[in-house]
Amino acid sequence: MTREDHLLVSAREMAALDRQTIEEIGIPGIVLMENAARGAAEFFQRVVPDLRKRRITVVAGAGNNAGDGFVLARIFHGWGAVVRVVCLRSPEGLQGDALTNFQILAKLDVPVQVWNDAGDPENQWPWIRESDAVVDAILGTGLNSEVRGLYREIIEGINGLEGIPVLAVDIPSGLDATTGKVLGAAVRARATATFGFIKTGLVIEPGRSLAGSLQRVDIGIPWHLAAQSGVRRWRLNADFLSGWLAPREADAHKGTAGHVAVLAGSRGKTGAATLICQGAARAGAGLVTLFIPGSLNPILEVKLTEAMTWPVAETDAQSPSLDALPEILDLLQGKQALAMGPGTSLHPSTRDLILALIGRSPCPMVLDADALTAVAPDLSVLGKAPQPVVLTPHPGEMARLSGISTREIQENRIETASEFSRRHGVVLVLKGSGTVVTSPDGEVAVNTSGTPAMASGGMGDALTGMITGFLGQGIDAYRSACLGVFVHGAAADRRFRHVASRGLLATDLLEEAPFVIGELERGLTPQ
Repeated sequence: MTREDHLLVSAREMAALDRQTIEEIGIPGIVLMENAARGAAEFFQRVVPDLRKRRITVVAGAGNNAGDGFVLARIFHGWGAVVRVVCLRSPEGLQGDALTNFQILAKLDVPVQVWNDAGDPENQWPWIRESDAVVDAILGTGLNSEVRGLYREIIEGINGLEGIPVLAVDIPSGLDATTGKVLGAAVRARATATFGFIKTGLVIEPGRSLAGSLQRVDIGIPWHLAAQSGVRRWRLNADFLSGWLAPREADAHKGTAGHVAVLAGSRGKTGAATLICQGAARAGAGLVTLFIPGSLNPILEVKLTEAMTWPVAETDAQSPSLDALPEILDLLQGKQALAMGPGTSLHPSTRDLILALIGRSPCPMVLDADALTAVAPDLSVLGKAPQPVVLTPHPGEMARLSGISTREIQENRIETASEFSRRHGVVLVLKGSGTVVTSPDGEVAVNTSGTPAMASGGMGDALTGMITGFLGQGIDAYRSACLGVFVHGAAADRRFRHVASRGLLATDLLEEAPFVIGELERGLTPQ
């Protein structure tokens, strides 16, 4: 893959790049349309190997999306496939490149049926129902309002087809190309060929699931236009991370691999502390020291074998106490990273300890769980941190941090995370399907690894540990977050993909992490 395969663009950004290519570079729109359809046809044939032998119905709306569909119909017809076209707009309403390609179809005697709101569905639907494959060329990336009327009826009807592959042109119709939100109704595709660059809505749920197998088709837009646009949004996968991790030198030892510290755990929450320590070690940290309430130290000495424990002053609720601050600050000298929050409790003294450490830590920090709750009432503490800070909220925690609803966050994940990072000067990891990683300077990555089987307790603790482990090895905060997020998901994929969608434990995932890291070191795609 190339850098072009990782770039993520909004609908507005894609439209601007199309326009620049046509007006400034001089590549005609009809050439871009031809390139798009030919690339899509090749991809669709890989998805459906016997596509040439199938009865294919292209369902077209209006505009360039319909034009792409008309070119595909011509290509399929040239292959010898039985092709029919359903137009949801009268041909009289077509113009430009779409009209030109529609007129070519007429000269090739490709059957065309025009539908409208006044038509008879019982006479019209057989064209689609009797198909062996349906191409969705109804609505494109310019959609910005809810789908209604005939278009919604058609989309819902297509989704009701059983066993017929639906192949989407550029984007499943009804999907917001920028946010991945369903605008009333959206096609559920087996595969989507997206043109130019990948639209952000195709890597964020529910768009990610609706798109099915996703392929970027190079239509001829020069890379320098995208580079000059200032877009810094990327799809996070193994190819994107290529070169970020190099194998260690032969003389490496634990003292040169980074020493990380962890403040985690309280009564009933010793598992969180354990998983963070194990996550940091599995990510490659040479040494791990856990600061744990004194009365819980015997438990952690049994639970942890590779990590060291250090008993600290505690509250009456067996959580870390503010009284431990001087000792912890002293012990942090010489450490390369600090993780705080999981399982520490919401005790006022514990909260004050966390806030004090944020303002005085000599090393970069990763904040999760109770540490996020501690900073939520007054986010100005983040601006006082002397070292880089990584926050790892799930959507509910992000709602507390940002003051907006979980629903609003999920509908606008990238923009919400990016704005928070910029405003507060932190790296943010907004967890969930398609975890988003953002930096203060505008860099954004959307993760592609992971499985629904990760919906179990302790996964976030393991992730916190892994990010901290990379941070402790001298990798910068943004890259540590990206590596931690991808390896975390890819380890789960390696253990559980194609097996089940439930039953995965965080400890299962951690056992696979070194194998994923090894594949990244060697420049391989994790299996």
